[in-house]
Amino acid sequence: MQQLTLTTIARNWVCEPNVIRWTGTMPATQQQAVGLCHNIAKVLNARQGESDWGADRLQVRLSADDFEVVLNVEWLCEAVWLEPVGASSALLSKSQMIQNVHQRLLQVLEEADL
Repeated sequence: MQQLTLTTIARNWVCEPNVIRWTGTMPATQQQAVGLCHNIAKVLNARQGESDWGADRLQVRLSADDFEVVLNVEWLCEAVWLEPVGASSALLSKSQMIQNVHQRLLQVLEEADL
């Protein structure tokens, strides 16, 4: 997996109605997945929870004042996505949390263009 800048990470997402899907390179190893998770947390300015490992997956909760999402890395289906949790501490709906994450990604891209 190539070295990813914060701007590159911000560009590699597609917002869908219920999730935000990663379009970048799939991490090949657990170490790469952890590194990607750390960098996504940096891009989103989010707090990172404990990693939950399964046989072929990684899940990590990322939270900020205006969203709470789970980063999912699934090697079996070769997919990475962010999914809002059931309820945030700010009582936001899932669609509001997706919109807030999307706004953070756009902000990183705008700042990079300055």
